[in-house]
Order: sequence, then structure tokens, then C-alpha cells
Amino acid sequence: MSTQENQAEPAEIVHRFIEECVNGGDLDVVDDLWAEDMIWRGGSLGEIHGRAPYKEMLAANVGRAFTGMHLEILRTVTDGDTVVLLFTNSGTHEGEFLGVPATGGSARWHGVGFYRVSEGRIAEALFVEDILDALVQLGAIDLAPRG
Repeated sequence: MSTQENQAEPAEIVHRFIEECVNGGDLDVVDDLWAEDMIWRGGSLGEIHGRAPYKEMLAANVGRAFTGMHLEILRTVTDGDTVVLLFTNSGTHEGEFLGVPATGGSARWHGVGFYRVSEGRIAEALFVEDILDALVQLGAIDLAPRG
């Protein structure tokens, strides 16, 4: 068997990351599943280059800003080396997030993630998440009715 035949399918790699790292809290799985020179684009959350800084961001958000973090995959679409997830994310706001002090409240918001897998590892990811909705649920932002 060739090396390529021994590798997991792109969707399996992404699903393993979600289950073991995001939902399970095992940050060490990032070393197994993400390329060293990976790129993470999180929209309003910024852009990160490299696995070590990415793990630092995960530790700050998954384990500190939000506890009980859970990402529920609603739909997976795969096209070659690209995996797209439609998901909901949820957790309890126990630490600072985007400059907002802990509220102790819970939030659940929608998102879409695009992952590109190369040589059996996630090389690039781009996310669009409804962070505004999360901040409104936490009472950090009040959207006054217009009119």
C-alpha cells in the first residue's frame, strides 16, 4: 500500500479533531492532525500561522474563555481535500473572550468551517461564526431595536 492509501480520509481527520480536541479537550491531538505550517483564519478572531500559536489560542478559548465547549456537527460536505462543516458551538463563558470579562452565562451559536487536508494533516482552516449572537446571548452586547 502507498502512503496515501494508509491515510485517513479528510473528513475522518477533521471529525477526529472536533471530537478529541474541541469536544474532548485533548490539545495534544493537534500535533497529530495539523501540519506544522498550518494556517487558521477565524474572521473576527484573527489569523494564526503555525501549530504552536494555534495550540495556545485553543488553550485560551476552549479551556479558559469557555468551559464545557461542545461543537455539534450538523452537516459535513467533502470535495477532494476540502471538508466543510456546518455546526453549532456552545459553552459557558468562564473567562475573558474578545475583551469581555467572564459572565458565567451560556451561549450557543452557528458556524461554518472550511478545512483543507494535505498529506494526512489539516493544512488550512477558515471559519465564519456568529460571534455577535454569542455576545448578545451573554449580555455583552445589547442590540437596541431600531425604529
